[in-house]
Amino acid sequence: MSRRAIAFYIFLGSAALFLAGLQNLEFVKINCRFALFVREMGLAPLGPFPLLYGEPYCDYPSVHTYLMYLASLPGGITMLSLTLPSALAAAGVMTLTYLIGARISGRFGLFAALMLAASYEFLSIARAPSPDMFVAFSAGCAFYLMYTAELENKALRLLLLPLLFTLGFIMRGPIGAIIPIGTVCAYYLAARRWKTAVAGGILGALVLTCGLMLAVIIIYRYGGRELVKAFRDTQINSRMSSGKPFWFYFTNAMGAYALTYPLSFFVMGVYWWKERQHYFAKTSASSHAALRQRLTAWMLVIVLGMSVPGTKHLRYIVAAIPAAALLSAFLLDNPDKLGIFRKVRNILLKICHIVPFAALAAVLGGAAALKVLKLDIPVPLFLPGIMFMVLGLAMITGPRKAKDPDKVMFVVALTVMTFFVIKIMVIEPLETYAESSQAFVRRIEKLRPAGDRLGFCGIDRDGEALKYLVNLQRSEYHLPVFVKLNDHEQLLRLPPGTLIVFKAGKEKCVRPEVRKRLKEVGRGKLGHRKCILYQLVSP
Repeated sequence: MSRRAIAFYIFLGSAALFLAGLQNLEFVKINCRFALFVREMGLAPLGPFPLLYGEPYCDYPSVHTYLMYLASLPGGITMLSLTLPSALAAAGVMTLTYLIGARISGRFGLFAALMLAASYEFLSIARAPSPDMFVAFSAGCAFYLMYTAELENKALRLLLLPLLFTLGFIMRGPIGAIIPIGTVCAYYLAARRWKTAVAGGILGALVLTCGLMLAVIIIYRYGGRELVKAFRDTQINSRMSSGKPFWFYFTNAMGAYALTYPLSFFVMGVYWWKERQHYFAKTSASSHAALRQRLTAWMLVIVLGMSVPGTKHLRYIVAAIPAAALLSAFLLDNPDKLGIFRKVRNILLKICHIVPFAALAAVLGGAAALKVLKLDIPVPLFLPGIMFMVLGLAMITGPRKAKDPDKVMFVVALTVMTFFVIKIMVIEPLETYAESSQAFVRRIEKLRPAGDRLGFCGIDRDGEALKYLVNLQRSEYHLPVFVKLNDHEQLLRLPPGTLIVFKAGKEKCVRPEVRKRLKEVGRGKLGHRKCILYQLVSP
């Protein structure tokens, strides 16, 4: 089968897996915010930012929201429609990862694609609306263009790089352009092409500057100086504020992006110990060492660069994970025939053989424990149990007579499928159950008269309130009343009969004379937060 045909099937297969089972999932966590962006886009004209409570939300450009809006037109706003654009981008990242690795060998490319799919956090991001996945696609595509242009001596392909910088910018703002620009500069620095690295940096800086200038003009015409200031504070100043420590991506990401991320550091460490100062020595572009050098630069420039700002989220470095997957493929394919890689790979394969059975035991044990403890938590059991048994039997009765590389490929592929089953059939249903807000919202809506506004006291506008709004079934637009926890005068000015939501325990912060006017009418949870519903009664 040709390389293009395999790439096409990887794209289709990964897109199908990223979208499988999303149609009936409830909106939870940050997904509530994206659902409300799309809902409000149907109520107001398109601007430079999506709207939340009728106001511009400057953390995201509106292009991604518009793509979600178009995807939602045929069948309404669902997790499937919201995830469709970023899932297709994630499938594109999977395909690019294969195509880059396939320049070494087809088997190497398949190993890299499988290792990317084996990264739990990448799978989580691919199965949710995320503009960061478009940044990963931009960085991966930039690397592919540079690598193939160097191998095939076709420099004209590099003319597409400004378009990729622009794509990252319009999907994620300045950070979306900086990541692919950094990838380009790091690539040519690793290749010891200093002038090209400087030229790439200057070109990227020009694209970023022009993008910022154009964005500021559009934002100013749309919302004046105040909106420009909000854009600057949100997209630039707030990201540089103090937050998580510098080493966050070197600790937390090890577990979140396992197995791929820690294995990539192991591969880099082995080669660094083996070659030491020759790790980045000049070599032929078609060699294994050249690809490894450039992948190391791609990965580290993103991880180190994103470690500088105080604001850190795991999704910010998803653009580095394709490089990590390709580096991990060196361990599985072992093109340099290193003994330590062979030993570690054999250990991993032994662990992989028991993964389906361990998952089955965990599901059965969890269900039994919940039954003994009499906890009413619905653990998915039958269908995932059958899948784990099938995958386990396939591990045992697989191609025993196949050659060693094919055996490794077979076992790794079955392990990745096990991870997919765990994520889609076990973790997501349990996560939805734990974060579900529908039951409490329905109770509130039965008590709230039509036209009355709901109050939130001491609850963040960008937190639990979103989980209430996204579950509203009424057609009219509803803007709640937000009251600060210590603003007793505003609380008392609300009309008698107003329903007010408190986080459980926070009502104790209200003065006793004010608390006497609050009558408890219900309890429930918004997301994972326990909340109490009160009604303001007449004095």
